[in-house]
Amino acid sequence: MKKILSIACVVLIVAALTSCKKTYVTNVTPNSTYLVTIPASSWMQTTDGKSDSVSIKAPAIDNFFNNNGATLVYFSFFKGVYEQIPEVYNNVSYSYFHYTGNLVLYSQPVGGGVPVKPTSDITVKLVLIPSE
Repeated sequence: MKKILSIACVVLIVAALTSCKKTYVTNVTPNSTYLVTIPASSWMQTTDGKSDSVSIKAPAIDNFFNNNGATLVYFSFFKGVYEQIPEVYNNVSYSYFHYTGNLVLYSQPVGGGVPVKPTSDITVKLVLIPSE
């Protein structure tokens, strides 16, 4: 009797362990990359006179993305070489912020003083990473 009961228990345990199946669901949301060339003439001095700025229309930054996504910005001062912003380049500090529909880029001298506008066009790589 013990033998039959032991065999029945082993059969139940083996059946229970072999019937478990793990299912992995992976939802991949791809990021988006945009390249925009900013002409040197587009930079305008801010009202406080301490920096220059330029605004880029970014319709992909909608209200949901603005609250939930991640934004990365890179500048290319030389073709094919990208440097992530914020950064200091040639004694000029570059930074950015974004809000729904727009990305605003800033440049200002590292030690303060009169802002120096970029003298050549800058290619901006905008990488938008969605999140839920």
